[in-house]
Amino acid sequence: MATANDRLNPAQYAILGLLDAGPAHGYDLVRSFNEGGDLAGVVRLEQASLYAALKDLAGRGLIEGHEERDGLRPQRIVYEPTNAGRKLLQEWIETPVSRLREIRLDFLLKIYFARLTGRASVADLLATQIAVCHRYLADLESASAALPPDGFAYLVTQSKVSAARATLDWLQDYRRNA
Repeated sequence: MATANDRLNPAQYAILGLLDAGPAHGYDLVRSFNEGGDLAGVVRLEQASLYAALKDLAGRGLIEGHEERDGLRPQRIVYEPTNAGRKLLQEWIETPVSRLREIRLDFLLKIYFARLTGRASVADLLATQIAVCHRYLADLESASAALPPDGFAYLVTQSKVSAARATLDWLQDYRRNA
């Protein structure tokens, strides 16, 4: 059994973020991940995986559920984050990603939930992420300068430099337009 201190995956953070915006049952949550849902372009989550994630989050003490009946419909479990879940979500949102490949998943989710809940400053998150990307790019450029330009390692490093520059351009453009 995972503990509350074990790292969550992006889908679990997304569920926690949705619940932080308001209590919901699994059927409501899965709509956010389906075609046409806000998060469908970032992370896909099938219903069975969502319910497994809810069970895991509850087992970690990050969410809690209570049964609720709506008219003649069957009882459903409505979930909401615990204080520990809210704290973990807030820390996650405020922490910049360290790997460039995490920008298109984790970082986009962080921006979404910072905007949705208003519990984190989008401007602060962007500034911090831009600073991390600048350091990453500087490290890559330094490593690249030490490599022979005809070597494969140079090619690989230059591809990372190119991706880092493009990511920085995108982040700075978003900051200007946000």
